[in-house]
Amino acid sequence: MNFRDLEYVLAIARHGQFSQAAVACNVSQPALSNQVKKLEQELGTDLFLRLNNEVRPTACGDRVIGIAERILKDAQKIRDTATQFRDPEAVPFNIGMTPTLAPYLTQYFSELFSALFPNMRVTMVEDLPHNMLQMVEDHTLDVALVAKVNNSEALDFTSIWSEPLFLAVREGHPLCMLPSIAPEDVPVHDFIRLPHSFGYELEYRLPDSDPLNRASKRFDLSALRFETICRHICHSDDCTIVSALAAEQFKRDKWPLCFVPFEGPGNLRNLGAATRPGCPRRPLLDRIGAYIQESPPIGVVPTFHQ
Repeated sequence: MNFRDLEYVLAIARHGQFSQAAVACNVSQPALSNQVKKLEQELGTDLFLRLNNEVRPTACGDRVIGIAERILKDAQKIRDTATQFRDPEAVPFNIGMTPTLAPYLTQYFSELFSALFPNMRVTMVEDLPHNMLQMVEDHTLDVALVAKVNNSEALDFTSIWSEPLFLAVREGHPLCMLPSIAPEDVPVHDFIRLPHSFGYELEYRLPDSDPLNRASKRFDLSALRFETICRHICHSDDCTIVSALAAEQFKRDKWPLCFVPFEGPGNLRNLGAATRPGCPRRPLLDRIGAYIQESPPIGVVPTFHQ
């Protein structure tokens, strides 16, 4: 029995199929199946019931899965402990950001890491919040930048900055004249939003994404990318929500957009770092937070405290 055997067992339990578990473990299905079979022979009992369309743990398998989870977590703690005693810059750093953050922070974080850790290899990963949180739990990412309302209970959250929300409309739009707007006053028939949350509490008060609301549109848009929506807003009467970071970047790039502040409450998001409990790279995060506190991105208010 070895750690890899236990990883196979957990992957099968998670995915419910040998084929998907093999993909997740980056091995062939026969290799995974044979190794699990050898483990079952070593233990003298089956760990899984092989059914037609799925694989289920046996009673023994359920108990072994729980033990395997604890063993692998403890093994990772050993690796993490060793990381603390190595040169921090010798270990690559992986940081995750959402598609509504990453385009406006690549230069900022490139400069941040160059200033703080010039010899460290850093990889920025762009993905949706729930995917990134899972990657943090799986040790694929060291840190994920997410809104507090989107964080997982299994992960620690360190507040880094707060950031207001705006309604984006084209220049010359009638709403440009407003000093602020309530979520309930956003035009239902003209509002376009992404399918995932930005992390603001007032989002639930905004119009739903209902095709029936936009049935009268001569030209409609359904997009996966935030910037696709914003470019569409530049030449239409539609509107969308943008964070302060994005709004400031659009201003610098001279996009023909106006940004109307939302009225509170719920118009500020608490954005921070999601990390594993006991993360060995906490000293790095503290230095990153201190840097942001002194030189924050334009449009945000630092909230980090050591």
